[in-house]
Amino acid sequence: MENKPLAFKAIYVLLILFLIASPALAKELIIAFSYDIPPYVMNNGKDGLEPEIIREALKHKGYIVKVKQSSYKRLAIAVSEMGMDAAATVRKTDDGTYYSDNFISFENYAITKKRSGIILNSILDLKGKSIVTWQNACRELGPIFASLFSPDVNKDLSYQKDYHETPVQKDQVRQFWSDRSEVIVIDKAIFIWFTKHMGKETPVVDKIVYHEIFPIPTEFQVNFKSRQIRDDFNKGLKHIRETGSYQQILDKYLK
Repeated sequence: MENKPLAFKAIYVLLILFLIASPALAKELIIAFSYDIPPYVMNNGKDGLEPEIIREALKHKGYIVKVKQSSYKRLAIAVSEMGMDAAATVRKTDDGTYYSDNFISFENYAITKKRSGIILNSILDLKGKSIVTWQNACRELGPIFASLFSPDVNKDLSYQKDYHETPVQKDQVRQFWSDRSEVIVIDKAIFIWFTKHMGKETPVVDKIVYHEIFPIPTEFQVNFKSRQIRDDFNKGLKHIRETGSYQQILDKYLK
């Protein structure tokens, strides 16, 4: 009986030590994200749709996310060649890494100004137009788009000189509004975000035309170095979709 207080004290001390140490027990993952493209990645990767969705999904399994930002083009090799634990917003390829379920989608359009009078009924109608889009778009918008604009196509395609991919999507939108490109190929939410933050007063709908010539939506995944962590992410992603947390994050940034 006399040893009971000591036993309780020992249990109490162990409990306190466990609570102090528990954050350190969580595994930190270095995950590559693109440079800021609001509303998807914001504030140096601290905020935005992508970081919040990934954090919530991995938190469910006890992981902590450390952000490493990169150009969009380098995301494709962030895990396989740069040693990152994972990379966000990539498309599945046979590179020896482990790809998640689809975690986010982009609604890509070819956008023109109404005053240009340009008519685009298909991807083939882009030929001969001056175009600005994001880095690696030629590899992510399907085989027809790639056949026209990929640098890997072994053809004399002189019109490609008017096709430009930019690593910073703010510059892409600025180039379109400054009339240096006739067509911008971009996700609708990104386009609207940057347009509004460039001080455009006139409603966008009064000035532009959205041409639905691409498969909508374009789905993206996260790739991982570890199969187990990929599986944990998929389980966490399923959990936040079922509980409504995923939709709450979408509503926070897109409504």
